[in-house]
Amino acid sequence: MAPPTLEPATAALLAAQGLGGIPFHLEPLSASGNNRVFVVHCGDVRLVAKWYFHDAADTRDRLGAEYAFLQHAWSSGLRCVPRPLGKDTLAHVALYEYVQGRQLFAHEVNAQVMQQAAQFFSALNSAQSRVAAVALPLASEACFSVAAHFAMVDTRLVRLQGMPLDCDVDHAAAAFVVELDKYWQSAKLRLARGCEKLGLDADKTVPTSERCLSPSDFGFHNALFRPDGSLCFIDFEYAGWDDPAKTMGDFFSHPGVAVPRAYFEDFLAQALAPFDAVQGMTARVRLLEPISQLKWCCIILNEFLPAAARRRNFANPSNDAIARKQLQLGKAISLFESLPY
Repeated sequence: MAPPTLEPATAALLAAQGLGGIPFHLEPLSASGNNRVFVVHCGDVRLVAKWYFHDAADTRDRLGAEYAFLQHAWSSGLRCVPRPLGKDTLAHVALYEYVQGRQLFAHEVNAQVMQQAAQFFSALNSAQSRVAAVALPLASEACFSVAAHFAMVDTRLVRLQGMPLDCDVDHAAAAFVVELDKYWQSAKLRLARGCEKLGLDADKTVPTSERCLSPSDFGFHNALFRPDGSLCFIDFEYAGWDDPAKTMGDFFSHPGVAVPRAYFEDFLAQALAPFDAVQGMTARVRLLEPISQLKWCCIILNEFLPAAARRRNFANPSNDAIARKQLQLGKAISLFESLPY
């Protein structure tokens, strides 16, 4: 059964679409990491209602970021994303096009789907699109210098070092965080030497001309495979302006649906084609990729932080907290053990 506070907001949004007075019901579509998603059955029409998590400790405007990003994408002619149809900011609810499709499996990541992903990013970052998107917000944890990339991971590790220790799995996670921190301190030294070789000033900000409009949580874990073989990319609550090195690094480091390294260079060439300084940007991506890899180890461990746990419980009230922690710790250790050095 749909939460009662969701139905009035959905009814009003349907009425704005000319569907007022038609009986509807809400079918839970998925229990995502942060929000609750429903298929809206209204007569013979299907749409999607997304109910966004909000909390005093989590100031990210998830609805605003995603809705504005999708409005921009649609106004730019992109059709590989759901169409935004309406929003109720006070109720934290938005209405979107329903996309017929299924999730991708890792073995389906081939040259064709990689090309679609690269084309999506490239189209978002055409010169015309970037000019039109100037008012969009910064992406979540946007980084515009090497020092900012370093600080992002430092902050995540400090946060994890303060996790509550209420059970055995918490203590195991805390011990693992100690190992992560040791690795990170060594990695920062290697990255600093790499910056020196490339002539990069760690404190210098990326010029506006080399910043990208980022889908942020960008990867095949957030894509639907349509029956015609085309992809529809979803989930843009973290989207906004960012450093392409962070976006590309995250794309290849995300543990959800692995992206084969064999596609790395071709993908960068296609995705970064709209920018003038492609060579220098590509070098930054290569250098800073280990930061994304370590960061994802930290993100997987968010389950041990109270604010993130509240998001999970909102998205999936039946969540077994201990089992979820054990699962996430196993994933983080597995990813850490796969790091190149």
